[in-house]
Amino acid sequence: MPASSLLSSHCQQLLTDALAALDAAAEGLSDEAVVHDLRVLTKKLRAAWKIGALVTGKETETERSDVLRELSALLAGNRDLAVLVNLSRELSARHDEPAFEPVIQYLEREFTDEADDETGNQVRAIIKSEIEEWKQVEFVDDDSEIRAHRAAIQKSQRGAKKATAKALHDNESELWHTWRKQVKRLRYQRDFLALIQLRKPGIRDLRISRLGSRLGDRNDLANLTHLVEILNNEPRLRKVIAMEERRIMSNCRRLGRRNLLRR
Repeated sequence: MPASSLLSSHCQQLLTDALAALDAAAEGLSDEAVVHDLRVLTKKLRAAWKIGALVTGKETETERSDVLRELSALLAGNRDLAVLVNLSRELSARHDEPAFEPVIQYLEREFTDEADDETGNQVRAIIKSEIEEWKQVEFVDDDSEIRAHRAAIQKSQRGAKKATAKALHDNESELWHTWRKQVKRLRYQRDFLALIQLRKPGIRDLRISRLGSRLGDRNDLANLTHLVEILNNEPRLRKVIAMEERRIMSNCRRLGRRNLLRR
């Protein structure tokens, strides 16, 4: 089977499984775990289209990326609030800091337990359209596919390396946000490459995955800082968040140097 056909089959299976999980969940889009998995899936699929872009064409990749951004936006809302609620509770307990309570109460008021049926139908429609798009992709059964995949991943590797070098010398939020996106794209593309090469992800793949997770943790803390500044700008809360952020950023820098710059 051509390498890209393996990629296509795998993406179709991921989408089919996601649709089944959504339909099986009693709470539907109010189920935090289901929404989290769907948001991760959108990032994986955007990475997959970039792998295949040199085979399928840039226009297709751009079109599908726009559709997947729409899906991600539909899933955002409550998921982002749930992340901040859980993070606030965790930091409050870890640092024995009751000043988090007004933040938690605010987030709980904003959180809604029910997602409307229209949103659910939109999400299902996009998932089904994505399945059909992967079914219709025509791939060339020769070595050019593998070369195209490797070229796409090498491009992502260069992007991640460049973003790493910039972020290591500057704490500016936008640079770290870009770093996170570049690393996650590379992470998912390397996973897909392992799949179509019929091998398990290696140690470096796992380390890049860990870096992506830590950068995600740092992004959540940045979002919580922004919320605290809006609500009450409580110095004790900012101190706790800043301490956690410094610890995670230090870990990110170490992982970034080790896995993306020392090569």
